[in-house]
Amino acid sequence: MKKTLLSLTVLALIFGACSTEEKAGASNEESVSITDADKELSQNTGVISPSMYGAEVTVEEVTVSEDLIAQLSTSDTLRNIVISGKIKNVCKKKGCWMKVDIGDEKEVFVKFLDYEFFMPKDSDGSTAIIQGNAYAEIVSVEDLQHYAEDDGKSEEEIAAITEPETTYSFMASGVILKDYVQKEKMEIPEKEVGEDSNKEEHDHSEDGHSH
Repeated sequence: MKKTLLSLTVLALIFGACSTEEKAGASNEESVSITDADKELSQNTGVISPSMYGAEVTVEEVTVSEDLIAQLSTSDTLRNIVISGKIKNVCKKKGCWMKVDIGDEKEVFVKFLDYEFFMPKDSDGSTAIIQGNAYAEIVSVEDLQHYAEDDGKSEEEIAAITEPETTYSFMASGVILKDYVQKEKMEIPEKEVGEDSNKEEHDHSEDGHSH
């Protein structure tokens, strides 16, 4: 019974109001299961919703901003929790961090576990469901300036950062983007005719010289 309620919660968060015409016997797990190929397609075209990144997100209970801040005032780290909110901005160089508005005028600075996955650089404004560890930390001026540079800030804006800040941070193991649609289609460069064969001949030539 508990597993059934949990699955329904996942679907409610991901898809919102579902069609009543769906078959009652359909598998909830299949509905949110996305293969590696699908993830790549999602990152290239933005046609998959929801888009899933990193480890599977198991949604039991979303920690709201008020509870998050209160718990971090008495604990260094909150482990394996789930938060949700709108993405305010993403690292414009690699997508290796993002700032998420979790409500009550609070935001969380999110990075990704072991840099195993990044966010699409044009996912600003998407709703994210994020699982991982939350913690409060003092961010140095150097790091703040680095993040500002990644965000495309001007030299004047970067130079104006002179004091460290206490921020609420999150190390994400998995992320679901509920409503991400890629704004610009990613162009995949085409190989020139004969490129592969030339490379192969070059490789064989190098092998011949090594003997």
